[in-house]
Amino acid sequence: MKEIDVLTHDWRKEHPPTINIYDSKVVFFALIAVNFLELIISRQETRNYFSVILGGGRTPRVLNPIIVELAKTEVQTIDWNRVFVFFSDERCVPPDHPDSNFKLNFDTLIEPLRIPNTNVFRILGEIGPGKAAADYHDKLSRFAGQQDIPVFDLVLLGLGTDGHTASLFPHSPALEEFKNFAAPGDRGPEGWERVTITLPVFNAAKNAWIIATGAEKFEAVQQLIRGTYDPARLPAQAVRPPKGELVYWLDSSIAASVGISE
Repeated sequence: MKEIDVLTHDWRKEHPPTINIYDSKVVFFALIAVNFLELIISRQETRNYFSVILGGGRTPRVLNPIIVELAKTEVQTIDWNRVFVFFSDERCVPPDHPDSNFKLNFDTLIEPLRIPNTNVFRILGEIGPGKAAADYHDKLSRFAGQQDIPVFDLVLLGLGTDGHTASLFPHSPALEEFKNFAAPGDRGPEGWERVTITLPVFNAAKNAWIIATGAEKFEAVQQLIRGTYDPARLPAQAVRPPKGELVYWLDSSIAASVGISE
């Protein structure tokens, strides 16, 4: 698909996502963590490094400590010096602010796994959305090297109750940004201005995972999977790597409400 098609062409029947459903939230997050570690191992066996875009929200608070704990059994298998970390979006706050996605992931994943600081590329939210977006575009461009666009091994994303993902909110101008790899996002519900990676980068990934838990996400998941295709209204619908694998990780309460069985 061409880049612009993702906003107009309903791809769901032609390229349906993989949907993983689990009853127990403990098992749910453990399996995501296991798959995350297995993907790193697989990539490092065939290439020099593994690259990931981490998200924010509530999911990392639960998922990251499980990854860290399970990673203790893979100390001889995974080389964390060959893992490179970027971020899907950021609030325009300093890196030590409690609302910072960087701080959340640094405290719960990056530092415990001892991923080198030189491998971690944060969004400089504290300098403002315009400058931070331009800076992050440059970082992503340099990471892409000779490629036209950076190709990540994995993008980890959440889903908001309004259907947003990263900081791509409904009807945001950032949804139509196909030239730059990062853009200013709309203000989130807490009032902070934001910066977000744009759709071309998410859709160039080899793997994109959207994780949704909790009964409050029912309507968003219903629209994501079965609703009218309208990414301007429900931005998460526009995440579809045409050359990669898209996986929706859903807890069973949401899946049952939507009418999806295991």
